[in-house]
Amino acid sequence: MCGIVSLCYASEVAAMGHEAGELLKRLEYRGYDSTGASFIGADGAITLLKKVGAPSRVVPELGIDRQPGQRFIGQVRWATYGAVTDVNSQPHHVRCKVEMVGAHNGNISNTDALKPALTAQGHAVKSDNDGEMITHLTEDAYAANLADPGPTLAACRAAYAAAGLTEGIPDGAFLLIDAARKADARAEGSYAAAFADPKVPGVVAVKSGSSLYAGIGSDAHGDFVVVSSDLTSVLSKTRMLIPLSEGEGLWFTEREYLVFTLGKELAFSMPRPKRSKLNVRDTGLRAPYHYFMEQEIASAPDNLDEVLRYYFRDAGTEGLFAAFEDRQDLCKALVAKVLALYEAPEEAALRKAFEALLADPVHRELAARVEPHADVLRAHGQPVSDERQLLVDLGRLEPSAASALALYDLLFVWKKRRRVTRHLQELVQAIRESQKEGGRVFLVASGTSYHAALVAATFFNNLAGVAVFPCNPGQFRSMYLNAVQPHDLLIGITQSGETKDLVDIFQDVLARVPALRRIALVNNENSRIPQELSEFYLPILCGPEIAVAATKSFLNQVAILYVLAASFSLTERKIAANLERAKDLIAETLRRCEADVEDAARRLYLEPSLHILGTGLIGLAREGALKIREVVLNHAEGYDAAEFKHGPNTILGKNTLFSIQDLAGLLEVYEQHRDGRPFAGGIEALQAWPELVETRFSNYPLLFVCPAEERDVRITISQIHTHKIRGADILLIAEKNPELALAVSGKPMGQDRYWSKYIEVPPNGDANLFVFAATVALQRLAFRMSVLKMEYLDRLAVADHGVHPDAPKNVSKSITVD
Repeated sequence: MCGIVSLCYASEVAAMGHEAGELLKRLEYRGYDSTGASFIGADGAITLLKKVGAPSRVVPELGIDRQPGQRFIGQVRWATYGAVTDVNSQPHHVRCKVEMVGAHNGNISNTDALKPALTAQGHAVKSDNDGEMITHLTEDAYAANLADPGPTLAACRAAYAAAGLTEGIPDGAFLLIDAARKADARAEGSYAAAFADPKVPGVVAVKSGSSLYAGIGSDAHGDFVVVSSDLTSVLSKTRMLIPLSEGEGLWFTEREYLVFTLGKELAFSMPRPKRSKLNVRDTGLRAPYHYFMEQEIASAPDNLDEVLRYYFRDAGTEGLFAAFEDRQDLCKALVAKVLALYEAPEEAALRKAFEALLADPVHRELAARVEPHADVLRAHGQPVSDERQLLVDLGRLEPSAASALALYDLLFVWKKRRRVTRHLQELVQAIRESQKEGGRVFLVASGTSYHAALVAATFFNNLAGVAVFPCNPGQFRSMYLNAVQPHDLLIGITQSGETKDLVDIFQDVLARVPALRRIALVNNENSRIPQELSEFYLPILCGPEIAVAATKSFLNQVAILYVLAASFSLTERKIAANLERAKDLIAETLRRCEADVEDAARRLYLEPSLHILGTGLIGLAREGALKIREVVLNHAEGYDAAEFKHGPNTILGKNTLFSIQDLAGLLEVYEQHRDGRPFAGGIEALQAWPELVETRFSNYPLLFVCPAEERDVRITISQIHTHKIRGADILLIAEKNPELALAVSGKPMGQDRYWSKYIEVPPNGDANLFVFAATVALQRLAFRMSVLKMEYLDRLAVADHGVHPDAPKNVSKSITVD
């Protein structure tokens, strides 16, 4: 995935390195193979510092945080093109035809063809990295523009004048903008990038298929503009965002900025900055938590409150919302006026605009019409809508306006709930119609979202009697793409809304069968899949997710898919009541099972491999295994419980899986039994002392996940007995059941080293709701195993081990490359 960031002040700042280091650390979840920073001083000198490693390590090691500078471009890398080496790290400082520096995030897919072509054009290409290719492409076009600036300047000035703009823009900025556009035309792929010429003011950044955000503000060092692949890093500096759409670029200094188009006729604009709906606190780590993964698991009950708020009616607000329905014209007008407050550039202007709004006739008329419901407004607590940060800011400026702010907040909730419930019913109806016409319903997703789709297939089978087809993009492309029909239905499930594999599937389906309906379940509502590629979408509503391993987004996806499936057989009131039960189950599981989960984590965290066996819950088993692979870096596999005996069970008994602990034990045995004999090493030592290996064999861990259904219990008991006599240790996650307890605890004859653990989740009597309790138990288990193993490897001084609950090696939050 990678990430880029750039910051520009008016003059050289001694603390630029500190600012740069903090911004890079905020991008660590996006890439930790290497870290780099380039600084441009007031004299135009470029300082480049980069090295293999994560920002948290490289920033202090290279002294990035001690550098001065007026401009900064930095990058964190998740390697795709080019090995993980210092030379492939970014940014790239080039000077083949003109000196400049550049970095990118994403994927330039024609890199292999570009490298020899650029070399033939006189460029000294030093790496295999695609970031260097896009930088050389820009350099090449920029050098040509400098050699013959007339035509380019004329075209840029004409487009600038056509936009009605008059402020002076340096000629060099126009030439670099045009060079970035020409480089984009030659590059294939999806990326964002930033470039700077030390002799020309400002930085040019482009958004060509990958995320890029820009903000403007002031701090102790003066005015600044910041751009980044990551919104949270921009919010750490400012809440005022410069609107930037896909297929656009931005030239900026500390205060000036100019937006331009890519890939089409050149056009310029200077959109007014808008206040962000988010605050950096929304993406920060809060006490008592030490890791984002831990915090995000614990947030699950609160996140289900969001689902309940927007997917279901609330008796407490029905009267007020009916009043809103009676005067939709007034409501829409007032919503527009409140949203206009986002354009206030600073607090004084915001206060003035808010005072004017309170006196506005639209506000006054609606406030008068809802006066019979004043008790609802008075009882309303802190803002809960998507605009809550703006309303909190307004409340701080005008504490006496609590009633008006409650009105606005509930107005936004009403507006979004209308859309969400309408789209939920539309999707239910679309599934019914697809089934009626003989179509198929495809749930297409990647990674954790794919596992949510597998769980959803169970829900649809149990609650709706509807067969759905869960698949990842590769499976869909290879098994179904050429056979889809207009009556089929495509439902994409994604946290980010920008996963490249899923974007491609939506585009392929649109090109092949335009009549096929495409719907999305998505967390990032402003991303490409919901905004550009879907007919409509349902929001996941779990808020920003920072840890690389998805936890809270999985639970909210499962919750909404449960709502969708249950809508075929249960009333709205019953579904809402069940979600309330699920919320309570999650909280109670985290509280009651903490000690048992900790015991299991301490037993398992150094096991090199384990299997999670879900009885009728293959999706949950695979998700639990994925969490362990992601954050513990131990091999883990998810299987259907009954399927394990068909081949995978050969791993039980003697196998050649040995852990670090086994290695330590082997050395102990050698010391005890060598009897002065020389140690030859290698296979000769093992042949001379077979006890070195024989004493290291151990039982293999199997983790069963069993719902309370009688048939599932019977299958699980059978499988436990079948496997523990062949050398398996057993961990079970299930509701309390005496027969299961006996099966787990009974030690097989001759198996003195047998270990077992029964994690009892709170009972609920509903096999579908069991998924919620079992999920958080598995997530918490993976989290604690990760922390324990990380601390263990740190004590051994193992360098670059990559175990971390928030940012494990080799994976990234949103895969935006092929």
